[in-house]
Amino acid sequence: MYSSYTAASFARIWDLADQHKVNIEGALTWAFTFEDQPWFAGYRQLATNGIDLPVLNVFRLFAQLGDTRIAARSSGQIPLAAMMEAGVRSAPDIGTIATTTADGKLAILIWYYHDDDLAGPDAAIRVNLAGLGRGKSRQLTEWPVDESHANAFSAWKAMGSPQSPDAAQYAVLEKASQLAPVGPARSVAVSGGRANLEVTLRRQGVSLLVLDRPGN
Repeated sequence: MYSSYTAASFARIWDLADQHKVNIEGALTWAFTFEDQPWFAGYRQLATNGIDLPVLNVFRLFAQLGDTRIAARSSGQIPLAAMMEAGVRSAPDIGTIATTTADGKLAILIWYYHDDDLAGPDAAIRVNLAGLGRGKSRQLTEWPVDESHANAFSAWKAMGSPQSPDAAQYAVLEKASQLAPVGPARSVAVSGGRANLEVTLRRQGVSLLVLDRPGN
């Protein structure tokens, strides 16, 4: 939940900066480390007993965004004013931000957040892209952080929530915590500078879609 909350809230920081004409050059997150504490104790940490938490992987997704923010709109994204007044209660916040780099790489961050950390259906998302320029294809790589990807907490619960993991369990948790793409990059057809993607996003999930030119 904290990982999707972080994605949704950091995106609103940019919205607030645009609204108030503030130039943001960087952001700081307060995170703490407490020794000899229970696993996944929830003390606003980025790691627990040396194992990365999902929220740290969301910051790694942010680090892959490009230098230039470009226009991106989601029909499921809650307006800034409504979120500030009432939070995310009646409907989930399914939002996006997009960036590009000087060499034409496109990075799209999407998230599926709700204040209530309850089970719910996946979100079937259709991404419509325009302005891709010349070329007949792009290479798509998807980097998810959700219940089943880059999530040591889910792995820890699946093994019975041990408070003293043995060496084999620790290795499993370490591997489960690692951010990794979903398979190899796949080709996406481009026609007239436009392309369409179909993406499934888990509730409280975050994903980065990176589209690169073939050969890069």
